[in-house]
Amino acid sequence: MKYAYLFLIISSLQIYCQNSEPINFDGVVNTDEWANFPSFDISYEIQPGNNTPSFYNTKAYVAYSKTHMYVGFDAEVPKDELRSSIRNRDEAYQDDFVMICVDTFGDGRYMICIGSNANGSQLDMKFIADDGEPSFDLYFDNKAQIFDNGYNVEMKIPFSAFQFKNKSRLTWNTSFYRKTFANGSERDNLDFPIDRNNPCVACQTKTELVFKNIKPKLRLNLLPYVYSGVEGNADENSIIYGKPKFSFGLSGRADLSYSTSLEYTINPDFSQVEADVSQINVNNTFALFYPERRPFFNEGADLVSTELNTVYTRMINKPLLSTKLIHQDEKQRIYWLAAYDTKTAYIIGGENQSYSGEGKENFSNILRYQRNYSKGSNFGALITNRILKGGGSDHTFGLSGRHQFLKSYTVNFELNKSITNEPENDWIEQDGFIKSRSLRLDGESYSGDAVLFDLSRTTQNWESSIGYEQLSPLYRTPLGFAIQNASKSIYFRQNYIYYGDNFIQKAILGADLEWQFNYDNIQKNGGIELEGELVMKNNLNTSFKFEHKFNNEFEGFNPKNLNFLFWRMGYSPSEVITLRFGIEIGDEIGYNLEEIALGDMLNFGTFNSFQLSEKFIISPSLTYSELRNKLDGNLYYKGYITRINFNYQLNRDFSIRLITEYDDFDKTVFSQPLIKWNPNPFTLFYVGGNIGYSRAEANNRFTSESAQFYFKFQYLIGN
Repeated sequence: MKYAYLFLIISSLQIYCQNSEPINFDGVVNTDEWANFPSFDISYEIQPGNNTPSFYNTKAYVAYSKTHMYVGFDAEVPKDELRSSIRNRDEAYQDDFVMICVDTFGDGRYMICIGSNANGSQLDMKFIADDGEPSFDLYFDNKAQIFDNGYNVEMKIPFSAFQFKNKSRLTWNTSFYRKTFANGSERDNLDFPIDRNNPCVACQTKTELVFKNIKPKLRLNLLPYVYSGVEGNADENSIIYGKPKFSFGLSGRADLSYSTSLEYTINPDFSQVEADVSQINVNNTFALFYPERRPFFNEGADLVSTELNTVYTRMINKPLLSTKLIHQDEKQRIYWLAAYDTKTAYIIGGENQSYSGEGKENFSNILRYQRNYSKGSNFGALITNRILKGGGSDHTFGLSGRHQFLKSYTVNFELNKSITNEPENDWIEQDGFIKSRSLRLDGESYSGDAVLFDLSRTTQNWESSIGYEQLSPLYRTPLGFAIQNASKSIYFRQNYIYYGDNFIQKAILGADLEWQFNYDNIQKNGGIELEGELVMKNNLNTSFKFEHKFNNEFEGFNPKNLNFLFWRMGYSPSEVITLRFGIEIGDEIGYNLEEIALGDMLNFGTFNSFQLSEKFIISPSLTYSELRNKLDGNLYYKGYITRINFNYQLNRDFSIRLITEYDDFDKTVFSQPLIKWNPNPFTLFYVGGNIGYSRAEANNRFTSESAQFYFKFQYLIGN
């Protein structure tokens, strides 16, 4: 999801917020109560409108005490047009909501955005350059009230939630945003018009709030947890359970200053409360990417995010101990993470596939330094290393930078060097060689490199970019996600964007050209893509992509002139129903067949949501894939994955959920019930389980394969 228009502001005035005692914090924005504080009108619709007047009036207010910032919103909307429900934290982006965003250093590196929908469901994210990171969490309080003509929101945000300069007078760039649904369309609104010729959205913030003599407490907290679970596995016709397992651990945070924080975790429980959505992998030769969900690793993730995926923290698999230091000031950012990991995830990228294995303990480090020299421009260095118990090590050294010039142009680059000293073990079972180096881990030493360069231009109606990417055959990222190597690619992209406020509200038409070669200068891929997208009234949108490949070489098999078509449609006429559907057809290589061949591919998926009441939502999905022989139509494979999520939200803190999924490829079913209490991002209690079944080929009957039941309690101690 893109959040490029959520977070601009937007005036050049300095506004001194009154250093006051707390307001009557009740979720009602009394105009007499807020009259002496600065106010802001969210009056510009920036999408689909092009800086046109907003449909509904929205006024924001800001006050502060020595320890907290107070924000009030008075949002007008007819009650029968309001979209809002009681939701879990960070799940209300499809609702009518309000948000404040602050850039504490005023340099456009990032903004912290905090918001609420009309029912008080909380939202927070870190907005970086031109996109949002919703996995970011901070502690704040809020209350909301719904009226016949709109709703009010009040937020109480501790200053300690931010990193900032230690000065008696602070100046923060600030932005106010509201999403509405008016005249049959989703609409983004700000308090100032935006400049679409500037690609750095966060750099455009100019409205300044001035705070004097604030004295927030430095954060010092502990986060202990206790976990217990029991697992069972099938034994003939029953499940045999083992002994209950108990574990406990501790994490915490200590602010060394207002700009420096130290975090640590001991024996963390990183069990997934929500299972990863299964992906169809029947015709894929490379490792699949899953998003990082663990809060400890998500904090500060923007500092180590790169286009080459040099850091992928899920490679730190099961740490026993980890610590993290983050420092941010006016010019520089420093990130250091160290972890003692009890389970090593090992991935080797190759030209046509990736190879993976799992080993024992390692010690991992990630060190990042970034220097800002102007708004939207920075330069940095990144080092990762992993020392394996019993011998072996991996290291990556990188330089990267972003430079914005002539307002509309941006240059991005990355230069990486990897040094690998293999362990001697049996983690990788495949035979074979990459550049005379065996795939097996037999103590070899070698190095590799990676290069990325991208030049782009963004204007009101045009987006253009040209770039080059290179990964050598022996390039490795021990704590990253480089799953394909031996590649040299050059690309050119051009998009035209139309903005309107009639039936068609936004239209995009683009073309991509790309050529990819291996290190023997054999062309692996080459082709052209034509893409289009329409955003229409009544929250109707559709997009397509047509791809023509001149060739697609794979292990000597190189079919010519392959065609591929993708079409997607989404529709959400009301809060009650959201429908999404996509289909892919075209030519596809059967990579995992006994003999590589070309076939006719059909993939489709539907992802829907039904809001049956203010508290109850059902989200079913289905993905299907098949491949047939291009000549005789014989089936190579077919199957589907269906998933349904039932969620009942008693209030914003307490929910009951059931996820059930069937994988037709593996003939397996799993169910995951969960009861969760989560009053803030850090304190939680849940009890749940995982139950697995498999379907026998002989009689098509499902039998129990495994079961797990568990509970966890985690409580934040301190500020």
